[in-house]
Amino acid sequence: MAATVVFDQLRDKFKGAILAHHSSESPEAVKAVVSEVNGSDPEKKLALDQAFRDATRSMLLNSRPAEDLTSVVTCAVNCARHDMCGQVLPFTLLSDVLDCVTLDKCTDIFHYVDSHVDWWLEPRFYTTAGKNLLLRVCNNLLRRMSKPQNTVFCGRIQLFLAHLFPITEKSALNLTSQFNQDNVTDFKSAEEIEATSPANAMDTGDASQSKIDGHVYQQLWSLQSFFAKPTDCYVPDKWIQFKGAVDHILNVFVSHPLESHSVGLATSSAASTNIDAARDALIGVAEPSSIPVGSEQQFYFPKYLTSEKLMDLELNDSNFRRQVLVQMLIVSQYLTGTVKFKAQSQTLTDAQDLWIKDTTDRIYEILKKMPPDGEGFTSYVQQMLQREEQWVDWKNNSCPRFTRSREEYRNIQAPGREKRRAVARPQYTPSKRIRWDMGSSELTRVWNINPDNLQACTATHRQFTPSLGSFFDEAIDQADPEAMVEDQYKVIYESRFQWRALRLLSRHSPYFFVTPPNAKPAANRAVGPESIVAFLDQTVAQISKDINTEQQRQQPQQQQESTAQQTSQTPVEERGDTLQQEKQQEGDAEPMDETEAAKSDSPPSADGAAESASAVPASS
Repeated sequence: MAATVVFDQLRDKFKGAILAHHSSESPEAVKAVVSEVNGSDPEKKLALDQAFRDATRSMLLNSRPAEDLTSVVTCAVNCARHDMCGQVLPFTLLSDVLDCVTLDKCTDIFHYVDSHVDWWLEPRFYTTAGKNLLLRVCNNLLRRMSKPQNTVFCGRIQLFLAHLFPITEKSALNLTSQFNQDNVTDFKSAEEIEATSPANAMDTGDASQSKIDGHVYQQLWSLQSFFAKPTDCYVPDKWIQFKGAVDHILNVFVSHPLESHSVGLATSSAASTNIDAARDALIGVAEPSSIPVGSEQQFYFPKYLTSEKLMDLELNDSNFRRQVLVQMLIVSQYLTGTVKFKAQSQTLTDAQDLWIKDTTDRIYEILKKMPPDGEGFTSYVQQMLQREEQWVDWKNNSCPRFTRSREEYRNIQAPGREKRRAVARPQYTPSKRIRWDMGSSELTRVWNINPDNLQACTATHRQFTPSLGSFFDEAIDQADPEAMVEDQYKVIYESRFQWRALRLLSRHSPYFFVTPPNAKPAANRAVGPESIVAFLDQTVAQISKDINTEQQRQQPQQQQESTAQQTSQTPVEERGDTLQQEKQQEGDAEPMDETEAAKSDSPPSADGAAESASAVPASS
């Protein structure tokens, strides 16, 4: 009993301190009151937690503004950081506040939650039950709100949860690719439209137009069942219905293009004025005259109405057309994409794949021509669908993590570093030749073909620059007057030959940087095709002259070399017989003795030299 009294006293004392100093959002005042009280830390922490909840309930009963409620939560966050209360207390307070206030005040309080998302991501709050409590709070808010009426608020909550939880969090993923079949679109049947069309036709005086609108109405809204459940397209009968509806709607969009941006306000006939006024009164759209020309104001409809009377308005709305076309693109991507949880029977034929490809290209062409900014909108849609393909691939691979831990990174990089240390390491073979190991067998073989790679690059078979003689051979032949080649047909008049010739001369010829003796001064010299032709003509003549001089100089030397080669190939006996025959023809009838024959031999053989050496003393 005494313990209960002490707990109630502590709770009341702490509650008074919280109500008195919550506006400062500082834990110092509350900390001073807690330190004055005798008791253990668990008892003080439990009493302070209850005191915060009591203070919040008191403010809710007194209808205090949202600023006072959020200041109490901020004070609880600061106390939790100093370990004065539980780490889950701020989330408990937020849950109590959002469950007890109206949706209008929830908007202000959630703005406070969204603006301090960095607090909730702190380890002391996030790693505990804080993230699960915030998820529960957000889900309760979404259940209370209506998606058509509170669309923006629902979107803010979804964005907050996407920022709060990591992208690899699987609790919000549609892993099995299930469709929301609860989203049913109700529209009138063909019998109901036929029952009401005669009266409308008599009123407007155009029965054919009502039939066309009725057919377009049926085809357009029947597509919503395929958009909600694309797997029906794999059924043959359903596929025929889907293909016919898509082709018909695309033909309508092409035959009735939008010339200017329309937001669904019909101005084509006076009969639609009453429909516009009724529609504006229902959905709260401003009068057409109150919307400035060229205004960027856009109207967003969470779910379009399916009344046949609004068919003309919706077909004249670019947003409505884009909505339908983008839905077609999404379904086409699903039908042709690879999804892990598709059944084996859910496959398309080649003809169906070809039709989807052609239809997709046709839809993109329609979107590009649709105002306003058709090109920009189409690029956004293509980028979105590309990211959707990457998202589907990620789910097909069982949602792997996008980030690696430090240990995983080390394990992946360690083998790579060892490989880099092994690359280009010299190895000595038994022949003392250095063999470089490049880390790959094929690369090592190519690298070690030649011991010196620089020397291999300078090999003769790798020289692709032609010589001056071979390059100007044709020009020299054309410069000969006997060839009788007209100037316009000479190669020196071709721009390609001129550029290659100048480049080759700048590298190999000594005449390129030498000015001819009869040339004009640089100031008076004309620079152009004529000057290049004149320079090449003089250069060709000089090269031809040098080639002829070199050939004349080398001709005697070549004759001497050929004669010496023939002499070296003739036997000694044949040479002696030939010399004796020549002397006999000259009238020298004296026979040659052995000594003269030996002297005439050049060079003598070993046997002949010995005989000559023995014969000289004998004659003397």
